[in-house]
Amino acid sequence: MIYNSFMKILLTTLNAKYIHSSLALRCLQAYCREDYPDIIIQEYTINDPLDQIVTGLVEQQPDLLCFSCYIWNIRQTLDVIDTIKKVLPECIILLGGPEVSYDGQDMMKKNQLIDFIAEGEGEQTVKELLDCLSQNREPDEVKGLVWRKEGVVIYNGRRAPISLDEVPFAYEKGLQGLKDRIIYYETSRGCPFNCQYCLSSTTRGVRFLQMDRVKRELAFFVRSGVRQVKLVDRTFNCNPARAKKIFRYLIELGGKTNFHFEMAGDLIDEEMMDILSKAPVGMFQFEIGIQSTNKVTLEKIKRKTNLDKIMHAVSCLIRMDNIHIHLDLIAGLPEEDMLSMACSLNKVLGLSPHRLQLGFLKMLKGSGIREASERYDYRYTSYPPYEVLSNHVLAFSELARLKQIEKLIELYYNSHRFDRSMKYLFRQAEGDTFIIFNQMADYWEEKSYFGISHNNLKTYEYLLHFASTLSHVDMKLFRQLLLFDFVYHAKPGSYPAGLEPEPDKNLNRRCHDFLRKKENLEQLLPEWKGCTPGQIMRGAHVEVFLYRLDLQGMMSYREGRVVILFDYLNRQGVLRRPRIIPLNI
Repeated sequence: MIYNSFMKILLTTLNAKYIHSSLALRCLQAYCREDYPDIIIQEYTINDPLDQIVTGLVEQQPDLLCFSCYIWNIRQTLDVIDTIKKVLPECIILLGGPEVSYDGQDMMKKNQLIDFIAEGEGEQTVKELLDCLSQNREPDEVKGLVWRKEGVVIYNGRRAPISLDEVPFAYEKGLQGLKDRIIYYETSRGCPFNCQYCLSSTTRGVRFLQMDRVKRELAFFVRSGVRQVKLVDRTFNCNPARAKKIFRYLIELGGKTNFHFEMAGDLIDEEMMDILSKAPVGMFQFEIGIQSTNKVTLEKIKRKTNLDKIMHAVSCLIRMDNIHIHLDLIAGLPEEDMLSMACSLNKVLGLSPHRLQLGFLKMLKGSGIREASERYDYRYTSYPPYEVLSNHVLAFSELARLKQIEKLIELYYNSHRFDRSMKYLFRQAEGDTFIIFNQMADYWEEKSYFGISHNNLKTYEYLLHFASTLSHVDMKLFRQLLLFDFVYHAKPGSYPAGLEPEPDKNLNRRCHDFLRKKENLEQLLPEWKGCTPGQIMRGAHVEVFLYRLDLQGMMSYREGRVVILFDYLNRQGVLRRPRIIPLNI
């Protein structure tokens, strides 16, 4: 096969969602741009029809088609390649990414349509391969490359990690095609830790971009009005002093861009906390991996962490109410049985994070946990994402129950549509959040609610009926808490069955009389000064409750009628909750 310098090169991938974008493709394009300025990027999602993807790629008539491969897209990617090769048999196929970096030779032997695989970091490997192809040379000296020669699969050996400063800014030519998408960015590669479930444990050391460059590039995002930048640094604050400088810089820079960081909670000290306390609401969001609170489990996966420090840091961050806190747990780790999993869940939900992600262990190629799978009697899917099915302490049925609980956590905790009512149920169970979700899973299974979609009103009705099955619940109070949650979330139209308010013919008149008085607006609703009662009520709602609910979120209730105005246009805090004002009417 003869290649030339006029090759049409197309970089592509199948993202998990439309809002995602590929940093890897843009790094490759930027690194090769000087010698190959016409490289095209074309992205799809795993939800796009295969024929649509193939048609879009074939229309470009590429000579070299490069796919970025991950656990979520490798199966569809191989189907696309199979079809592409039937339409464009001369097209050269190059694969890269973590899903093909640990068994490249086997992958090539099993898939004869793949011409090349770039192992690990691809910038230098792909550039050198392009040089060989354009000059009609064999790529026998290109490190990190798996290729074929006369039908034999050859691996050229590992490549040393690249200096990040050699890779040009991935967005130096602008943000074309990225409107309404998450922008991914890195200030470092590698991780100092050795967690056995993570691919970052396969490489040692951390490489950082120079600080001046990081500041320039972060400023570019803010000036461009990017909605969200998600940093893919494995542990952003592994160098705390460096992280503090970046946090200070972003706070001084201002703007409306949200920056997402993966953080080690036990490396957040008091100085960093003081810096973070000055961040505007919504500027930062942190994802903090706890994974397990079982010390034996953490030791088995070689995760060195100080749980007490993490708990302290997370509690302080949540009280500050200016940074969205996302905590992670992983089900299926060694020695984490159902009792231990319940303990981990209770401790983490006891911190009241803004979001809890209960993930399920993936036995990733190249990871230490996969190499030790026999030791812990792991059974996992032979196809991506290689999710655990059982191990030495967790049966398949127990993992299936945890998946049900994960769905309920997503619906009834992470949505924040049921905060007061769920907090009441947790308190009645003496903080045992796991038992509440486990009982709720029993209820949902009995009612056959899993596996079908539910509208918003129904989810409130389900929770109301579930609570009625519990012996320790004061249903009169619970209905009021659930009604509060319903109205707190959004201005109501129709109400869930069982939560309909008692009719009060004079309530509307009394509200308008109250809102007409200038002194009332100045004292309680200064943002609405000069507005008519009708204008105010279009952005607000008034509800009557039979309990004097503590409006600071404390769990103290006493019977007594109270009228509360919910101001939906003046929202506060990380969760953008409406302002709530008791009215003396």
